[in-house]
Amino acid sequence: MNRRKFLLAGTAVTAASVAGLYLAGSRFVADLKALQTELKQMTGKTLHSSGTWNVSQIFQHLAQSVRGSYQGYPQQRSWWFVHSIGPLALQGFKAAGAMRHPLDEAIPGMPDLDAGLDPQVALAGLLQALDEFAAATTLAPHFAYGMLSHADFQAAHQLHIRQHLRQISVV
Repeated sequence: MNRRKFLLAGTAVTAASVAGLYLAGSRFVADLKALQTELKQMTGKTLHSSGTWNVSQIFQHLAQSVRGSYQGYPQQRSWWFVHSIGPLALQGFKAAGAMRHPLDEAIPGMPDLDAGLDPQVALAGLLQALDEFAAATTLAPHFAYGMLSHADFQAAHQLHIRQHLRQISVV
């Protein structure tokens, strides 16, 4: 096979793979109302974190992420990342129906998390951020995924929150 045919074949395989990833990702439908109901059921309960962050820090981190979608994120990843790997990663997460990322990785540029904040106050902040997101008419670019529709932001938030909730248990 000559170099030209090899490059054309490689390009075709890559394009087909990306198209398949976007098609599979488009089948994921977020249900933030159900997620909010699940979070509200944690109100008033004693909660435990199995991770590096305590429950309050997890809820604060999630609220920061949600607020960033309508207030803006303080720092963006590189232009190259936001226009290539980032959107592909989100489509992959949607296609898999689950997100995988380091659970103690702060959002770039966001304020430090307050380890001493009451977890119920942090949970209330997350619920408020989700309500404000649902009502938002203007969205900011995601720091890693770039410009997203409301539906794609819903999916990103749901997948992100669900991954972190695996660390929280009711005592």
